[in-house]
Amino acid sequence: MSRLKCRAAGALFLSAVLALLHTGVAAAADHGVRATLDHPIEVAQKAAVNALTVIGCTIKKEDPTYVEGKREHKVGVFVGSGGETVSVTLTPAGDGKVSVNIRTKKTFVGMAGQKNWDQPVLDEMMKSLAAAPSATPTQAPSPST
Repeated sequence: MSRLKCRAAGALFLSAVLALLHTGVAAAADHGVRATLDHPIEVAQKAAVNALTVIGCTIKKEDPTYVEGKREHKVGVFVGSGGETVSVTLTPAGDGKVSVNIRTKKTFVGMAGQKNWDQPVLDEMMKSLAAAPSATPTQAPSPST
């Protein structure tokens, strides 16, 4: 192999390594989406399960304070699309509120075709919670006779 080809191959390899390192640093800095919801933790947990299902996740782990789902891999324009793992961590925040942290983990191979699902999951949770009964139900007036 000529020296020019060796140098070009070395430069290409170095560029690929630097790009992967940059991607890894960017992924490590992603802290997800955080929000405080004005609902009890039990209601927010059900909304998290519903939101993950709506975006196409199969629920892999479901605890009172943690929900995790995985999206199916798809074959399409991007190799490796799908396959993301999305987690919702719920922490009581007092006064009937709950803090949520939503994070999308992408696979190393599929990063180019994978999507960050943090905000779509929060949006779906908010839709579900808007339809949920109030945390403090009001009593209906009794019929007068």
